[in-house]
Amino acid sequence: MKATGDEGEARTRWFADVMAGRGTGERRDAAVVVGDHTQALLVELETVFGAGAWVATVILAVAVIEAHLREQAIASGRTIDPYLNAGTLFAEAGLDERFDVLRRARNRALHVSDPPTLTVDMHWFEAERLEAEARFAIRLVAAALYGGALPDEDEA
Repeated sequence: MKATGDEGEARTRWFADVMAGRGTGERRDAAVVVGDHTQALLVELETVFGAGAWVATVILAVAVIEAHLREQAIASGRTIDPYLNAGTLFAEAGLDERFDVLRRARNRALHVSDPPTLTVDMHWFEAERLEAEARFAIRLVAAALYGGALPDEDEA
């Protein structure tokens, strides 16, 4: 569960490669402007992903996409309800169903339920699945911000 220096460095390189569009096809729009709030959240996202904090990665990935959509709306002069939920925001932006899958994964991590959808044991016994979800989330962030191919499924 805890990252070694080499593992963290490898994940950070992978993150940078995905954001740059390397190895996943070219970006559709190389001139995309990413706002300050989104950039600040991207720094946090890179940090938690590099540390191997898979659940935090999924949670922050949704926040990054939300921030980007809101900043794009503001930049284009549109008024957007600051309390509009992510599901509606994603739908109004015309995002693919995979983004809603990510949003629902974030909700399962954040919201308490019975039976629980997040436990300490998951960090140990479901680490591979959690990492795959985190990598899928990073690829969706890259697609939302910079364009390019959407991931087909969680990475093994």
